[in-house]
Amino acid sequence: MDGRSEVTKLLNDISANPWIFLKEYIEYFEKMKKRLLKNISYVFDEKGEDSVHDMRTSCRRIEASIDFLEGFSKRESSKKAKKKVNKILKKSNKPRDYQVHLEFLMKIEEQNNEIIDYFKKRYSKEKEKLKSYLSSLKTSELDHLLESCLSFLVFDFVQNFQINDPYFDNLYKKEFKEVYEDFKNTDRSDDKKLHKIRIKVKDLRYKTEILGASKGETLPEEDMFKQIQDILGTHHDLIILKKKLVKKFQEDNIKALLKEIDKEINLLQGKIDVGVSEIFEKLYDNICSEKA
Repeated sequence: MDGRSEVTKLLNDISANPWIFLKEYIEYFEKMKKRLLKNISYVFDEKGEDSVHDMRTSCRRIEASIDFLEGFSKRESSKKAKKKVNKILKKSNKPRDYQVHLEFLMKIEEQNNEIIDYFKKRYSKEKEKLKSYLSSLKTSELDHLLESCLSFLVFDFVQNFQINDPYFDNLYKKEFKEVYEDFKNTDRSDDKKLHKIRIKVKDLRYKTEILGASKGETLPEEDMFKQIQDILGTHHDLIILKKKLVKKFQEDNIKALLKEIDKEINLLQGKIDVGVSEIFEKLYDNICSEKA
């Protein structure tokens, strides 16, 4: 063992011999493209309770894949593809939020039919809006756009990449250090900033997944990013849920529920202060230390 993290080794391997990685990258991109198209159809046909979530993670993985090579290309196809995929994410934000809220409420508030019924109706309404948008989405055009994007990304990478240029290692460390510093300097009560940090962490997680796919395994860093993502995500979901409840219902009717939510939020804030901080420190040691 030479003390380097697996991520650093793989990033340096790309710099030394990018062509092997490029083959794995193309396979990963194609796999994610097919998964996205399949998950879009699953949402529209209502196949599976997690179809909206699965579609959204497919979108995130496609975005991360484009980001990975976009620095070598200035073509409009990448921007168009990301814009199209991002629109799917935006259109699916509300139904996913209501689904998450409903799942939480069903665990602790089964007897309050007024609250449960409200969130069920909102979820159903927002999902119908999403399905309406997806019905107007021409998946054949999306397929072609993503395929064109991939072709140009690969072509421009081959044309512009310099062997032994530590581009990927430098970029990965730069992006990690930025989110690491953001977290250290962010007030733990600022949910909006924590949510933005979560989105950046999610992007790094999927980029790490791309690297792991080339080895056929899940890298330790990917698991650590996911732990941060899950804690910050649950915290954000409960903050938003509380705001919706306070806005919609009389306080006297939801006192017990708000108390339960506050209890969960406090537990998560403790995990953010200690657990997330510790994970970030471990990631820093893995990715940015001199021995890495």
